[in-house]
Amino acid sequence: MLKAENLHKVYQDGKINLEAIKGINLEIKKGEILCIIGPSGAGKSTLLHLLGGLDTPSKGKVFLEGKDLYHISEEQRARIRNRTIGFVFQFYHLLPDFSALENVILPAVIDSSSFLKAKDKALRLLKLVGLGARLGHKPAQLSGGEQQRVAIARTLINDPQIIFCDEPTGNLDSERGKEIVELLGNLNREGNKTLVMVSHDEKIAKMAHRIVHIRDGRLKEVK
Repeated sequence: MLKAENLHKVYQDGKINLEAIKGINLEIKKGEILCIIGPSGAGKSTLLHLLGGLDTPSKGKVFLEGKDLYHISEEQRARIRNRTIGFVFQFYHLLPDFSALENVILPAVIDSSSFLKAKDKALRLLKLVGLGARLGHKPAQLSGGEQQRVAIARTLINDPQIIFCDEPTGNLDSERGKEIVELLGNLNREGNKTLVMVSHDEKIAKMAHRIVHIRDGRLKEVK
């Protein structure tokens, strides 16, 4: 489903080139849960952003279902990010002045879905993640675990095939983190969603079908 070929990412810091990703090759199958682990600064998030079309590689290619993500227009790539790819981040990225329901609806409205259809689906998704009674609450009125559940429901509104998760339990206590891990596992088993996750959480690593380790921008499979 997803394939990276000879992926490199170089950042410039004045006259110094900092190579964050160094010739990574990776294939991810449909329905797979892949966990990327590694020390801080190893390139985990950079790799995730390159695979998800959020950042541009300095060299190499990323193919999603045979389509090169970086040989299409930014408009086409944005459409793919909104429809085919979903993202779950450590810090949730919810709009503070919007309710839980409004945050979930927004990506569908951006994608030109009718508001009534988007609202109906958002209601179902929020009930699916256990927030049917918190629809009108704004992010500041929700716990960290609840905010992450809203973020996951928002990710699902356009029915993405592959979901990238960057430390999805990183800001949560162990109990809330366990709930999010269970929810992500259900999305894979029951929804056949492909999951690519960066995490230090042992529970996520145990859930993964495959684990790869990144260090100094290079990848090694460990499971």
